Amino acid sequence: MTATRDRIYQTSDLTGSARREFIDDALHGQAQLRTPEGDSLVMLRSASLNHLAAMRDYAVAYLMFDNALSRPRRDRRPADFGKWAFIAVFDEDDLITFRHEMNGLLMRAAAGEDTSVIESTLSDWRRSARTLADPVARAILSGDATEPSDWIDVERPAED
Repeated sequence: MTATRDRIYQTSDLTGSARREFIDDALHGQAQLRTPEGDSLVMLRSASLNHLAAMRDYAVAYLMFDNALSRPRRDRRPADFGKWAFIAVFDEDDLITFRHEMNGLLMRAAAGEDTSVIESTLSDWRRSARTLADPVARAILSGDATEPSDWIDVERPAED
């Protein structure tokens, strides 16, 4: 979709033969309409508008996340990460990995019309964050709270 079109339609065009042209322009990108009061309106597919709105929301979330990372860890609070507050449970290496992943995903989503890859990845990171937020699970995963003697071998149940 281009940012602007060569033709700016007038409201009178909507009652004449240019109406079809206006709709075609909107279907294939966007169509600009100037109202009698001088306002400029743009018509485009709702899917394109939804994509732009989602990209805006993800971009703002990424900027808040990136801004939070610019401060030392001791000065960060989960709220500093905005909509991505769940990310605060991760260590610095994981945060850098998250930043790189989101950077690439935002580029891919901006180049296409599909932001589902971003939400899918965020869902995976949220799941991991829920696990790490549990102190017992975190201790087990990090190996800090267990000794080899804490674990026992179990036998497979006999089949009937």
